[in-house]
Amino acid sequence: MDLTTTVLMVLLFVLGNVTEGEVLHYNFYDKSCPQLENIVRAGLVPLFVTDPTSPAALLRLMFHDCQVQGCDASILVDPIEGNVSSEMASEKRNFGIRKRELISIVKSMVEAACPQQVSCADILILAAREAVAMSGGPQIEVPLGRKDSFTAPSYQQADAWIPPATTTGVDDMLHIFTSKGMTIQESVALISI
Repeated sequence: MDLTTTVLMVLLFVLGNVTEGEVLHYNFYDKSCPQLENIVRAGLVPLFVTDPTSPAALLRLMFHDCQVQGCDASILVDPIEGNVSSEMASEKRNFGIRKRELISIVKSMVEAACPQQVSCADILILAAREAVAMSGGPQIEVPLGRKDSFTAPSYQQADAWIPPATTTGVDDMLHIFTSKGMTIQESVALISI
């Protein structure tokens, strides 16, 4: 299985990963922010040109966000001083997560055009989609309407649901992915990247 197919499998899995009560639509922002996708794309192009590693970092960021509590942008929440409940406090699992600030940059651009309309969770999904497209992959239609997390993110959940960077047995890796609804084939594809 080639890398593009693997990335698409991951993206399609994550895009189907919604939190309870969410209903996603392909035309969710057609009335409230019709230029959303163009704003996200325009905001990312210069960032991707200046740092060609950004697309991979954004795809990984999206995966880490969606793997823990669903695609709710909880990975963007910084730990409050003295509080280690942030997902980013999981140094073993979220070690090396980069480019979180790109979502803030794009969110500022979106807010200027469509104040208080678009969630960070949807911006993160659109940024990952653009990362795939700008890296030579296909332009994937994504349903939107995700809500940002209202629950405190947890480094314990990140520790439980994100595969460790250190050596883990195949059975443990398969268990992590299949418990999130992935097939054995999708799980093996992820492990093989």
